[in-house]
Amino acid sequence: MTSGSDYIGVGLYTMLDAAKLLAVPVNTLRYWAGETNQAETIVKRRFAADHLLTFAELMELHFVQLFRSEEVPLQAIRKAAIAASKQFNTDYPFTVKQFDTDGKTIFATLKSKETDRVLVQELHHGQLVFQKLIKPFFRKLEYRTTNEAERFWPMQKLGRVVLDPARKFGQPIDSETGVPTRAIYDAVTAGGGQDVKTVAKWFDIPLEAVRAAVKFEKTLSP
Repeated sequence: MTSGSDYIGVGLYTMLDAAKLLAVPVNTLRYWAGETNQAETIVKRRFAADHLLTFAELMELHFVQLFRSEEVPLQAIRKAAIAASKQFNTDYPFTVKQFDTDGKTIFATLKSKETDRVLVQELHHGQLVFQKLIKPFFRKLEYRTTNEAERFWPMQKLGRVVLDPARKFGQPIDSETGVPTRAIYDAVTAGGGQDVKTVAKWFDIPLEAVRAAVKFEKTLSP
């Protein structure tokens, strides 16, 4: 049974929130998360009954999105997730730091054991995508001492914006002040548009925070 305290410090995102953050159609996201077909689930869910995602689950789905953006088939992604989950002893294998160094090895192992020629090609494709997209993505993650992803910096740390499950339920905020980026963006665009200096005074935040929030919000799926 879920209690109120279970929701604290893990980050909470509706499917619509996640779809916007990942630029993925919500129905596609529901499929990956097992809401339409449990047999096809890639990412395990803690609050599936509430149709919510945690920060760790959001990051796992971000990895799936990166693989799928390069047309790596779900079968290959699922095989890699299962293998990595066993190797790292975690429900969230793509977001642990070990995957940064072992991800390519996992795909290579799956490839060497697979006899089906088409799937061999798909797994090889996964290796290439790991090097091209996944490796750079790790620069946006910050880890706990346990090697689990703790924070996500979508524009890297110099971009100021962070998703931290310990702050504002994991919603995008300005890292220094804690003001949600959406609130800043809405203030800038309200009433036909406001000067960024004016908005900075309203929130009592640096001008750089306003600019970073606007830049980030403009990257999100409408």
